[in-house]
Amino acid sequence: MKDVYEQKRRKLAQEYNQSKDRYRTYKLIFNFLFCFGFIFFALEQKIYQELITKLPFLDLKLLTFIIIIYAIYSSLDWTLNYFLFYQLEQEYNLSNQSGSEWLIDKLKMSVLSILFLYIAARAFLIFSSYYSDLWWIGFALAGVLFTVVLNFLFPVVIFPMFFELTPYPDTPLRDRLMNLFATADVEVADIYEFDLSSKRNSANAAVMGMGQTRKIILGDNLTEKYSNDEIEAVLAHEIAHHAYNDIFKLLFLQLGSLLITTFILSTFWQSLVDYLGYSNPYGIVVLPLFMITLGFLSWLLSPVELYLQRKTEEAADDFALHLIEEPSKLGTALAKLADESLVELKPSLYKLLFKASHPPIDKRVEKALQWAEEKE
Repeated sequence: MKDVYEQKRRKLAQEYNQSKDRYRTYKLIFNFLFCFGFIFFALEQKIYQELITKLPFLDLKLLTFIIIIYAIYSSLDWTLNYFLFYQLEQEYNLSNQSGSEWLIDKLKMSVLSILFLYIAARAFLIFSSYYSDLWWIGFALAGVLFTVVLNFLFPVVIFPMFFELTPYPDTPLRDRLMNLFATADVEVADIYEFDLSSKRNSANAAVMGMGQTRKIILGDNLTEKYSNDEIEAVLAHEIAHHAYNDIFKLLFLQLGSLLITTFILSTFWQSLVDYLGYSNPYGIVVLPLFMITLGFLSWLLSPVELYLQRKTEEAADDFALHLIEEPSKLGTALAKLADESLVELKPSLYKLLFKASHPPIDKRVEKALQWAEEKE
């Protein structure tokens, strides 16, 4: 097993992840102190009273409120991210972005985040005003509907904001991948290449979108580092998610998670806002508390969601191993991806429970290589 990994990269991965874990602890402490301090000192109420109440209509008040709070958080968060995570990735040669390019991407993400927060906040205000006792049902359904729309638009609207997509040239690899989709009976619009090397040194490939927007995307550095067999193996795994309609399974999982967390929140929401001294449990000023509490409940439920996601990933690996002619190529491709990205082969129990959406990489590589041996 050790022969499929580069031992030098494994040593670097250990050092990198130790530093990353330490920085994540700093970030966790920062987030806790920020959220606790914001609510404890009633900063959201002061911002609303001093800056928002004078504005003429609800949507302007809501959007301005979100922008101000997001700007306060981001100014601190970006500084922390730059000096910790950005510098760390530069040190280990994982990122190709200059500081200005990194900042531009952050600004783009901020625009999207503010838009998404506005939509979520507006949904909460609408459903809580019309259905004060059952707002959580409407909020959860709206959240899943928004996710469907987002998945449909992602390849044609959001992804091109960060990467340049170009049609993949006519090559034997292109024909081979299209034949792979035909064999799996999965329709796809086209194959595209994107300039991943402009941001990352690690390669990647994916199938994204829904219906007529579904696309195969290959990183421009993929063909330089991986054989055609390995690229086919990676795409076979992605094809499995579409063949098994995993996106719809995950949507139902998201719906269930939102229904559970928002229902639990609804049972003590009135008591919580009363205790903290809010006059209106469904007004703009309570939105930071709502987002923080909902996020915490989602985190508590995340081990169940992540476990089910890992099961879909295991099934996708099995599908790929059946589909491709050389199962060992999935193992070697995953090992290369792990080495390039300095991924931990065996995550801790905490990471497995609260962070890992995929099975441990060493288990996936071992399965692929054993599958190949049994096939022979």
